[in-house]
Formats: sequence, C-alpha cells, structure tokens
Amino acid sequence: MYALRRAIYVLVCVTLLSGCGIIGRTPTPIPGLASPTPDALPSPVIVEPETAVPPTPTFVPQPTFTPQPGAAVSQVIVLDYPQNNETVGNPLTVRGRAALMPFEATLVVRVYDAWGQLCGVAPIWAQGEYGGPATFEGSVAYGGVPGAGRVEVADVSAKDGSDIAKAAVAVTLAGLPGGGYVEMPAPLAQVTIPTRVLARAGQPNEQVNVTLTWDDGAQFAHVVTLLPGKDGRGLAVISMDWVADPRPPHPATQGATLYIHDLAGQLLARQPLTVLHPGDANTLGVNVYWVRNEQVTPQPIRVPRTLGIGRASLEALLWGPVPNNLEGFQTAIPLPAEVLSAANRGADWGERVRVMGLTIVNGVARADFSKELLANAGDATRMSRIRQQIEQTLLQFSTVKQVIITVEGQSGVLEP
Repeated sequence: MYALRRAIYVLVCVTLLSGCGIIGRTPTPIPGLASPTPDALPSPVIVEPETAVPPTPTFVPQPTFTPQPGAAVSQVIVLDYPQNNETVGNPLTVRGRAALMPFEATLVVRVYDAWGQLCGVAPIWAQGEYGGPATFEGSVAYGGVPGAGRVEVADVSAKDGSDIAKAAVAVTLAGLPGGGYVEMPAPLAQVTIPTRVLARAGQPNEQVNVTLTWDDGAQFAHVVTLLPGKDGRGLAVISMDWVADPRPPHPATQGATLYIHDLAGQLLARQPLTVLHPGDANTLGVNVYWVRNEQVTPQPIRVPRTLGIGRASLEALLWGPVPNNLEGFQTAIPLPAEVLSAANRGADWGERVRVMGLTIVNGVARADFSKELLANAGDATRMSRIRQQIEQTLLQFSTVKQVIITVEGQSGVLEP
C-alpha cells in the first residue's frame, strides 16, 4: 500500500514540473554566470564489413626472361682502339667491348689493305660472363699493301658464318719498317709449290732471304738479289721450291707465311698464305716446258684449281724455273732481270713479261703477251725456243690444236 502511494506521488510531481517548463527545455542563461557547455557526443565508430578491408599484398617474383634458341640478340661491338683514321703498326692491336659475350668467347679481327684485300685475320678472346657484356683485346699480324686500310672486329655466327655484329674503323697501315710488301701472291691466297713471288722491299742490289714457313715449322728459303723496281725500291721476283736432294716430304695443306728479311735479320715484308698439298683436291696437274740441253722439256707441276687452266699454265711458264734447280731447267723467255736491262728496252716497258689474253676457239689458241717478251729479241734460235715453250705448254690440252702467238696484238713477231 505504501509503495502504491509513493509511485502516485512521484507521478504527480513529474507532471507538475513538466507543466512549469523546468524539464525538457533549454535553461535561460543567468546574467553574469558562465553557462556550461554541453559535453560533445563522441564521434561514431564505423566498422566496415571485413570484405572492404584490403588484404595484405603478397610479393610474387617475376620470371627472368631467357632468350630462346634462334631468338634475336642485340649484340653491339665497340672498338676503343684503334680509333678512326689512326696509324697502326704491324702486328696490329685491337681493344674494345661487346654488349654480349660471344659464342665460345671468340671474336674475329680482320684487316683490309690499301688495295681492299683481306690481308690479316685472327681470332681474339673475350672476357666476361655469358649473357652479359664482355671486353676483348688481341693482336693480328697482317700482310698486303701498306696505306689506307680498314680494321674490323666481328661476332661471327657459328651456324652460318655470317656476321652477327661488327665494328669497323678506317686506319692507316704503317706496315713494316721501310714500307715493304709482297705484291704476289695476294694475301691469304691458296698457292702451290713452286710458289711464285713478287715483292717490293729493301734497296736495289741488296741481298735478302725469302723464306716460306708452314705453320707446322717446315720451311725453305732462297737468297735473292733485289732488282731496281718501278717505285725505287728493291724488286724480288722468284719461283720458289725446295732445292735439295732428297726432296723433303711435302707438308699437309695448311697456313704458311712468306717472309722477306735482309741479311741482318730485319723483317722487310710478310704475307700470310695457305699452301696446298700436291694431293689436295683444290690443285690440278699441268706441264710447263723449259729448255734443258738445248731441248724443250716438260716439267710436271701442280697449280691451284681453276677454270682458266690454260692461262694458269702460261703464267707459271713466264715466272721461269726455280733458280739453281737440280734438274737443270732453264728458259728462253726473258725474266725480269733481263727485261729491266734490255738494250732495246722502251720507256713504257714494265718489269716483266705478262699474259695479256688467251682465247681458245675451235681448237685455235690465241695467246697475247706484253711487249717485254721481245727483250733483246733478234736471235732466231732463241725466238724459236720461246715459241716452242709457249706452243708446247698450250698443246698439252686436248682442246688446243693450233697456237697463234701475238705481242700486244701484233702477230709474226716470234717467227724466224
């Protein structure tokens, strides 16, 4: 009962206070007193769904690209030495960089001479890691003709021998002291024995050693007295072979170098060559006809394989036999020493007899020679032997039945 009366009392009080405006209204500030500032409500905390929270990233390494076989590679070669238009000695040093390590760590250096001939080639080794950059340095000895030339360093394809990339610079080839060079054979030519040599080095009347040295160490040499060449230097013209009994075994086909030294041992000229073994498929057998015991006599020789075998035979004939040969072969055809000193020598004559042309039509061979063939002409017996040497050298071929000899187009000059 007491509780009921208390509840009714509280309800009546609340109703009266509400009616007086004390509860539920903002109080009116009292002058002179600071009105309390209501406490700010705390900011709501928003909890987003878990799916809206980005996951922590997980690092996944990217695969390394490895070029597949046959895929293009970006190889670049840079020559640091020599620089463009630089003068270089012999041997020649090259130094530079490659963007990629070459196959088997090998690059190739090439040298071209003043006549545009490839006169030196050699491998050089690169340093580096496969797939990365490399550096290189090496040297090459060259032959050919001194003067304006070119040096190349190439990365060569092992698949087909083509250049993947190369760097090239123009240079001046200083050559060897004195500027001597071998004109014939051409640098890196394939030759046979006897080897026919024309070189310009040293001074006229100087004696030099002309040596052919195979890569395996075999060699032979001739001492030659230099003639006065057209450029004022000494001129060596010789057909080279062993002059020994018994004759040594012929080395296998391989690289070789022709050297010319003065008698003090100073190197005057050099030429890289390949000497073919007589049994090599790249050779052919022919006869050249010399004079022995006043008779025209054949000598079998080998020459590099060629479609122009008739002309090659005549060229071999004009060089003359090997000096001091044991067979006693001589020639009636004027050699350079006689051409240069002939009593009837003209101002426009060269240093030696040359083949100007050879045609074979319907069994008739027409062989034309330079005017030097007429050096000291006049002796009928000698003219007859010259004619026989030429005729017999050409008549050995089944396609030749008749030979007509002319000198710079003029016929009948060797007739008795």
